[in-house]
Parts: sequence; structure tokens; C-alpha cells
Amino acid sequence: MQTILLVMLRRPVAQLLMQQLHDVPGVRSIYEPDYVKFGESVASYGADIALIEVQESGKHDMADCLSLCGKLRKQAPGCRVLLLCPEQDEPGVTKAMEAKRDGRIDDFLFYNATTDYMTSKLLAM
Repeated sequence: MQTILLVMLRRPVAQLLMQQLHDVPGVRSIYEPDYVKFGESVASYGADIALIEVQESGKHDMADCLSLCGKLRKQAPGCRVLLLCPEQDEPGVTKAMEAKRDGRIDDFLFYNATTDYMTSKLLAM
């Protein structure tokens, strides 16, 4: 079974993704709104994929999320990591592209992507 962990504060987006993933055989999705303990959740649920929302404002900005990704890479090197980024944050997008190039994350998506696209991206991982 493939486990997808959705680390985000946007509960409606998480709920839509979970609804779309619900009927996919061999896939379970888990919502984790607590960025501080998401590493524990990756370990306890055996997450294969983590989708992490980069907040537009607040504590969990791009720098914080990339730091969390670095810790996750050490803790669970087999877990694939996607960032959900605000498309209008050009410096953040540049950092996401660099992180992907450097192997610190596996990929990234933009907020304006449809949940259908996000779901297909998660399943393709």
C-alpha cells in the first residue's frame, strides 16, 4: 500500500485530494496540519510521499519547508517529497527549482494547479 501524507493548512484542498485518492486501490492518504510533527507522521504511517504546502505568509515559508525537507531526507530517505508553492512568489519558486535540481525535493506544484492535476502527480510519483 502506498501512503501519501498531505502536510498543509488548507484543509479544503486536503479534503478534496483525499476524496479523489479514496477509491484508488492500494493508496491511502493522511492529512497532517502540524508541520512540527509531520516527520513523526511520516515515520509512524510509513509515508511514501509527502506533499508539503509552502505557506504564503507565516512561519512555514519556503526556507522553513526546505529545512523540514532536509530533515525528512535524513529521517526517511525513501519518502518522496513534493512542495505546493505559491506561483507568484518568484524567489520561492527559484528556491524550489534549485531544491529539485539539487535533489532536496522530488518535485513541486503550484497553488493554482487543479486537484485533478495534483492527484495525478501524486499517483505518478
